[in-house]
Amino acid sequence: MSAGLDGEEDRSAAERKKEARRVYRERNAERISAGKRAWRERNQEHIRACRAAYDAEHREEMLAQKREYSRRDTARKAAERRRKESRKVSSKKYYQAHKAEHREYTRQWQARKRAEDPEAYRAMRAKAQRRWWETHKDEYNAKLRAQHRENPEPKRAQARAYYAAHSEELKAKKRAYYAANREKVLAGNRAWKEREKRRVAAGLPPRRIRTTPAAERRANTAAADAFFARARTPEEIAAMRRKPGPAVDELQGTPPELVAAFERDSKRTRIEHALATDGSLASRQLLAEARRHLAAQERAARREQRDAVENARLDAIGKQVNDQLRHRDPPRRRHHLDPDPAAPHPMLNPNTTMGMNR
Repeated sequence: MSAGLDGEEDRSAAERKKEARRVYRERNAERISAGKRAWRERNQEHIRACRAAYDAEHREEMLAQKREYSRRDTARKAAERRRKESRKVSSKKYYQAHKAEHREYTRQWQARKRAEDPEAYRAMRAKAQRRWWETHKDEYNAKLRAQHRENPEPKRAQARAYYAAHSEELKAKKRAYYAANREKVLAGNRAWKEREKRRVAAGLPPRRIRTTPAAERRANTAAADAFFARARTPEEIAAMRRKPGPAVDELQGTPPELVAAFERDSKRTRIEHALATDGSLASRQLLAEARRHLAAQERAARREQRDAVENARLDAIGKQVNDQLRHRDPPRRRHHLDPDPAAPHPMLNPNTTMGMNR
């Protein structure tokens, strides 16, 4: 019985300690978080080393977990795509089968909302239209451009009618714009004139852009299709093969000097055009020259450093070789009759006047 009471008391004490820890964490959550952050900042190297050791020890297990997660995620995304496609197909089938009912329900809903609150209904419609325009404006503009290319006359007639009805207003706007942007307009005019002068000086025709009408485009397309899709008979093919071609001697190529002159003039024209139209080209050229000069200096410094290191290495090798191969005379013992240790030995002097050498 006492053992059971002791067990109950131990469990009660553990529960009280657990509750006290929970209350302490709740009351001191900020201080605990700050302490943890400070500890992590102080022990970043230790944390990094522990993570690297754990990754190295459990590498295969982690790779297996990643592969399993990737497999489950891929399967989940594929299932979600299948569900979306299935819902889309079923919704489309249902709409096709109940199109009239859906439109009638939409009209009734719009009429009810308009009757309940006209201002809110107009705001909702404007928001929906703005959202649709932001999503489909590129597609809608491309559709309008295609319609204008196919049949530009309605838009031109509309523009003429609008100009006839608002000519004074448009002229006033044009004058106001010119007064506010006079320098910009004059700069554009000067640039256009200079461009046309360069074009004429280079022998090019004036730049004239003409939009091909839709009827002409269709006629050209039909003619091209008829020409390239035409089936030749064997007799026509044989006749074309029998037709003599020009002799090789008659075929004269363009002289090399003319080709070189054409390429040189073309490069000069392109450079002049770039210098005239691109104001940042000079700054880019200066920047490129500065970069090339800096790179040359860096290469020269690296070359000098490598030469210095190589010369030091060769000097060390030469010194080591000289120390090993240089012949040194043994130290000479002092003669008992020689008062000066640095004086030459008398027997080593070949110019003596005594003995056989007289």
